[in-house]
Amino acid sequence: MARKAKVVSLGFLAVAWMEHYLVHGPGDVEGEPLEMDDEFAAFIIKSYRLNPTGTRMVRRSAISRPKGRAKSELAAFVACFEALGPSRFDHFAKRGETTSWGYAFAQGEPVGVPVKRPAISCFATELGQSGNTYDAIRFMLDPDTCSAALAADCGKIDVGLTRIILPGGGTIEPETAKDSSKDGGKETFVVFDETHLWTLPGIKRLHQVVIRNLFKRKIASGWAMETTTMYAPGEGSVAESTHDYAKAVAEGRVSPLRLVFDHKQASAKWDVTKRADRLGGLKEVYGPAAAWMDLEAIADAYDDPQTSAPEWTRYWFNRPVSLQGSFLEQRAWDECHVARPIPDGVDVVLALDGSYNGDSTGVMAIQVGEFPHMVVGGLWEKDDADAEWRVNYGDVEEHIRGLCRRWRVVEITADPYRWARSLEVLAAEGLPVTEFPQSPARMSPATKRLADMVNTRAVTHDGDPRLARHVSNAVLKSDSRGDRLAKETKNSTRKIDLAVCAVMGLDRAMNQPEPAPPAPVPQFFA
Repeated sequence: MARKAKVVSLGFLAVAWMEHYLVHGPGDVEGEPLEMDDEFAAFIIKSYRLNPTGTRMVRRSAISRPKGRAKSELAAFVACFEALGPSRFDHFAKRGETTSWGYAFAQGEPVGVPVKRPAISCFATELGQSGNTYDAIRFMLDPDTCSAALAADCGKIDVGLTRIILPGGGTIEPETAKDSSKDGGKETFVVFDETHLWTLPGIKRLHQVVIRNLFKRKIASGWAMETTTMYAPGEGSVAESTHDYAKAVAEGRVSPLRLVFDHKQASAKWDVTKRADRLGGLKEVYGPAAAWMDLEAIADAYDDPQTSAPEWTRYWFNRPVSLQGSFLEQRAWDECHVARPIPDGVDVVLALDGSYNGDSTGVMAIQVGEFPHMVVGGLWEKDDADAEWRVNYGDVEEHIRGLCRRWRVVEITADPYRWARSLEVLAAEGLPVTEFPQSPARMSPATKRLADMVNTRAVTHDGDPRLARHVSNAVLKSDSRGDRLAKETKNSTRKIDLAVCAVMGLDRAMNQPEPAPPAPVPQFFA
């Protein structure tokens, strides 16, 4: 990978060190020299980003790729670099500076030094599974199987089944996520492997304990790397929480707290029910690894009657798929994306949904017309760390007044069960308020209307990630009274209010008369 002068990162040095000193671990290419592919190299460069002063920028890094993409081996490469390589900042290179093993620095590029007495742990749900990473590390460092360059420069390393003792002090150890004795740990680097499987409360608590441990050694600047295949929404796995955290950062809901989340999935254009599309999606999601994966066999496995279509999609296309049934197909939703705002002054319906203290409150704006367009009008979300959070009704009402000054609002609709006071206040001001009781008789046909219009590409949205998140969180609840939106579990913290607003708002927008054409602009002649 070409060096990017504007990126301040030890990652370029890391990739070069790995390629010089390491070999592939157990498998079809075991013992062969490492040549890092561009995707993995880019992830390493992002993970080793530095601030202008040389301090570490990233303290948590996660890579999400489909099954078989050698994520655990990548974690082993990084662990070896953390154990033996120049993985911490020392100074910025002078012109012509090189390493003892031949790496030539660009002027001003970060130069690294090894960590003093590194403490490295490889965690997984079961001790046997942590061998996915640890066994690869053992192979790469064992005097009998390591590269000649590593043996020459690092000497004989004490490699054991349950621990590796590093030259000059320090250890690498495999750990089970069931281990509850890690509160006193002082790790400098940690691997959390396959975190989509980390769903039990004790395992999730351990994850947080180990993350806290990383801050104990300031100079060592500890950090953690997660590997995962995509999770099933609603299971509450560590991978799901990390992804939610990444989305909160991307949406600006929380400050960027040194997190890299590198996720790749088959794009929505690939229809998993068609074999040709399965092959196309597999080639896309595996990238460089497509050259050694048996994509034909993986594509054919979908047709096995014992294969679960949602699980195939999760593990091979690396898409987050709920086993309970998602509200809308991702491909259809993506193809309704039209990146434009609603113009000021046009006819819109506003839909309001939410709660006082338990969840979130949202407003959707739907442009009235033959092809309605949806945008987020406002969102107030509970911070899960703030038990005292309450939505401010006055703020919501004032925000709606502002939307009414921006657009020609023909209707403001909400369920009076939660919003009776606000509807009364706004109605008293002359605003066009209607009630939308969220009974099955109202919500079931409205839900079907939105799904049908998305599936036929008869409605558009502006791609707001907050709306996408709420839509993806929603599942269909089906009974004798029809289909309605619901959370995956009653006490889930995954918000769906904007999706509910979209259902109500679109239904009301489709019941409005066609908006009048804009008045002609007067013509003046000299």
